[in-house]
Amino acid sequence: MGTARPRSRRRSHRTYNLDRVIATVREHGPVTRADLERMTELSRATVAALVARLIDDGTLRELPAAEETRAGTGPGRPPARLALTESAGLVVGMAFGHGDLRVAAATLSGDIAAERHVRLAVDNSVGAALDTAADELGAILLEINRTGGDVRNVVVGLPAPLDRHTGRVVVNNILPGWVDLDPAGGLEERVHRPVFPENAVNLGALGEMTYGAGAGVRDLVFVKVSTGVGAGLIFDGRLYRGAGGYAGELGHVQVEANGLLCRCGSRGCLETLVSTPHIIAALQPMHADPLTTADVVRLLETGDSGAARVVGDAGRTIGRSLADMCNVLNPEMVIVGGELSLPNGALTGEIREAIARYAQPGVARTLTVTTGTLESRAELLGAIALAVRRTGSPAKPARA
Repeated sequence: MGTARPRSRRRSHRTYNLDRVIATVREHGPVTRADLERMTELSRATVAALVARLIDDGTLRELPAAEETRAGTGPGRPPARLALTESAGLVVGMAFGHGDLRVAAATLSGDIAAERHVRLAVDNSVGAALDTAADELGAILLEINRTGGDVRNVVVGLPAPLDRHTGRVVVNNILPGWVDLDPAGGLEERVHRPVFPENAVNLGALGEMTYGAGAGVRDLVFVKVSTGVGAGLIFDGRLYRGAGGYAGELGHVQVEANGLLCRCGSRGCLETLVSTPHIIAALQPMHADPLTTADVVRLLETGDSGAARVVGDAGRTIGRSLADMCNVLNPEMVIVGGELSLPNGALTGEIREAIARYAQPGVARTLTVTTGTLESRAELLGAIALAVRRTGSPAKPARA
């Protein structure tokens, strides 16, 4: 895996037009070539060439005459109608955490075909992590009796900011072993399919909007509280990444000018007060055995007053910073994710109260603050949703 060459993620104009044809057929059902010309505003020759290619590769099929709706047609043979084949292809989503990997394959409509979850020391070895990802994909394809050739693209989420132009990890304090490497390129070499990298918290936002608590919402903020604090931003149904790909770094908003030194090099960042390591450190003096995040979750679920107090304090602090963000962005919804975001729990509740107190009244009045419903699968399902979008096909909510 190289360390210097930038990679272009720009799709060709021909690929873009193929995606438009696929999306149109999926949205409008069986259509004629003339329908495609009208709906896509492409020329007759272009549509003919694209349809021929899609029929040849098995994406589209011409319906037999018996399957066509002949009502309303005039004399003579009606024009052939085109539909997606049942096996038109797959998309793949992968989501790396700091200690695990989730992989799923889905149809072009976003229905999950198979899914796997493995524990993995992601931070330690890039090569081993990518090898595991490729192996897990191979196992999924074997399970559902498909091949790599059926996969249209792969979206991989990484728990770090990514340069939006190169797809590389450039912040050396989150995934230090991955800095200046090209993880998407390394994975492409292993799976031989197009791979697109994305910040995991952005995928969490897209997952909740497509499959979870934000279904039907076009403007939302997804905030994940974990070892760090990040926000995924969606405006008008689209991810907002910022000029360089670093939008949403909520955890590095300064809240105490002379506070603790943060891993980013600044002092008093929000992350130093509310991340899961800070919460564990605050609770540890009350417990003899070393605590983990899972222990804190267990304490919250059993109604431990100390855990509720510490997590509630964190929620109020996060909510104060989110109120400023909401004043600027005016989202319709804030969705709270991460291990400590229990339904009706202290974290979401105190975030809601703080936003209500510190945001402008008009902003607060039109805002819903809720807990995410996808839990640890948010980033994976967001990867599927983005992969579906890259085929031009609108994703639909996953089936239960």
